[in-house]
Amino acid sequence: MLTENQIFKNLKKIKIKENFIVIHSDITGLLSKNSTIEKLWKIIFKGLGEDKTYIFPTFTFKNKKNSWNLKKSKSESGILSEYFRKNIASRRTIHPVHSVAVYGKDQHKIPNHDCKSSFGRGSTWEWICNSKEVCNLGLGLNLNGGGTFCHYSEEKIKISYREFKNLNLSIVGKDNKKIKKKFSYFSRKNKIMNNWNKCEKDLIKAKLIKKFLFKENNYRIIKMNTFKVTNFILKKIKKDNYYLTNKNLSS
Repeated sequence: MLTENQIFKNLKKIKIKENFIVIHSDITGLLSKNSTIEKLWKIIFKGLGEDKTYIFPTFTFKNKKNSWNLKKSKSESGILSEYFRKNIASRRTIHPVHSVAVYGKDQHKIPNHDCKSSFGRGSTWEWICNSKEVCNLGLGLNLNGGGTFCHYSEEKIKISYREFKNLNLSIVGKDNKKIKKKFSYFSRKNKIMNNWNKCEKDLIKAKLIKKFLFKENNYRIIKMNTFKVTNFILKKIKKDNYYLTNKNLSS
C-alpha cells in the first residue's frame, strides 16, 4: 500500500504549468485501509498545486425518475469526484449528463454551460478544449476514461456515427427552480464504438500525452494539454471521420 508521503512525492513530480486542471480519476491504487477520501484530496490539492483551479467531471448517466437535480444528483465519475462535488466545489455546471464541478482562485473564469448539448457552442467543455491554460489529468486511467474532452471534436465535426438525442428529463437548477430548456446528447446511432488505443499511441508519439508511473505500485497518471490534443484530434477526424473508432476510411 502507498503511504501518504509516497503519493505526495509522486504527485509533486508532475509539473503542471497550466492554471486549470481537469481530473478524471480511478483512485483504487491510491487508497489504503487507513486513508480517507478527505485526506487523499488534501494530498492531491497540495501535491498538484494549491494555486490551481480544479475541474472535476460530475457525470450522471442513470437519471432516476427521469430527472436531474443540480444539488442532489450524484456524480457517477468516481468517489473522488463525488467527494469534490459535495465538499469542495464552489459550483456545478448544468447539464444532465456531462456536468462539471469547479473550485479554485480562477473558477470565475470558467463559463457556465450555456448550451443544450454536452460539447457544443457555449458549453463549458468548449471552453475547456479551446483554452491553452487547461491541463487534463487521468488518475489511474488511460485516454479511455481519462479524456472526456476528446468527444468535443466529434460533436464539432458532426461525425456520421453519432446523432443528437433529446433528453426528456425534468431539470432542477439553482434555488430548486425547474429549468425549461431542453438538453441533448450527441449519442452513438449505430454499433460503431470508440477505440481510443490508436489515438493514445499517436498522441504519445507526438509527445502530447505524458505518462507517469508510481514506482511503488505502477499506478499510472496521464497528462495532456486540452487545447493541443483537441487540435490534433480535429485534424485527424477531418481526414478520417472514423479515426476514433475501430472503423476507418479504407475498410
